[in-house]
Amino acid sequence: MAKPLITYVLLALMLIGMGKVCEAQDPTFSQFNLNQVYYNAAYLGDHKGYQMAATYRTQWPNVPGKVFPGPLSTYYAMFDAYLERGKSYAAGAGVFAMQNFEGQGFLTTTTVGVGYAQHLHKIGGRRGTLPRMQLSLGFKAYLNSYSIDWDRLVFSDQLDINQGIIGQTAFPQSGIGSKITIDADLGLLLKNNFKGKDKWYNEVGFAMAHILNPSISMTGASNSDSRLPRKYVASYRTTVNLSKNKVFTGGTILFEKQQDFYQLNTGIDIYYNPSGGATVIPFWISIMNRLSISPGLGNTNALIGSLRYKWLMGKKAKAAYYVGFSADLPYSGLALKTKGAYELSLGIIMPRKGQTSYSRCPHGTF
Repeated sequence: MAKPLITYVLLALMLIGMGKVCEAQDPTFSQFNLNQVYYNAAYLGDHKGYQMAATYRTQWPNVPGKVFPGPLSTYYAMFDAYLERGKSYAAGAGVFAMQNFEGQGFLTTTTVGVGYAQHLHKIGGRRGTLPRMQLSLGFKAYLNSYSIDWDRLVFSDQLDINQGIIGQTAFPQSGIGSKITIDADLGLLLKNNFKGKDKWYNEVGFAMAHILNPSISMTGASNSDSRLPRKYVASYRTTVNLSKNKVFTGGTILFEKQQDFYQLNTGIDIYYNPSGGATVIPFWISIMNRLSISPGLGNTNALIGSLRYKWLMGKKAKAAYYVGFSADLPYSGLALKTKGAYELSLGIIMPRKGQTSYSRCPHGTF
């Protein structure tokens, strides 16, 4: 039979398997620096202002039967604010929403939630606007809504080697299936401004997602395989001021584990500020290597290139705008036959009342 039919069948079986045993992984983003709150709630309010941000990601754009917004696409949007009262209280709070499409939108996951982070500055003293040591603890609580159109799927009992798709399926599900769950995440972040001299920054983060481990079976299954696996995320970032606030460089490490799926991103970041005295660093470029391991399915590796530009607009209390773009170029597994993955991020950070500048360094949100 024709090759596209085989592809449709594989996609259908993948979706049915997800509906029964829920052995799926969360969406991932290539621009960690622009989607940190997604991975770790402790980053809420870390920019010291009011932030609105959104990211669109699409992967495998050449999958047959593509429909808008694409057969494997993710939208993510959030708003968070820095909260401060004197020198004794600093925190961040926010709201977020995400929608993920799999297989022409046959399986759709919609998430809405809120988050809060407590920032502890006193543990290391403070120099200027930056703490020498900061510990942040955050959490997110959210609703997940899952839906699938069973009538648009092809089941194995509808296939004939000679005639292709024939007859009706004996599968008992039909129409639109849906399910709503409640879930929560926790995050921890430790930041260090070495000796308080604004020259070397380090961040170490750890987060656990899906603490409530809810059942997301679309067929009513209640065994352990029907539950959404917890996800563990560890991250490390460092930046070094190389040239009088004009050139910064550093590395990023992001590790994710969800059930038997492992992913490791490692790379180098370069920040360039043409006018060293400016409080915003306009240019950022990142090159990363992604290693994804799922037992029995082989490894999927990719090179990720990312660019970001950030600028100020306004008269007195200026807002900082940014746009980022990334491209994943797979070099193992199906490699470039998938056409890779692409991501676009947009955002704005607005200053709080009385705030006149932003932190010079690229640590924190970026």
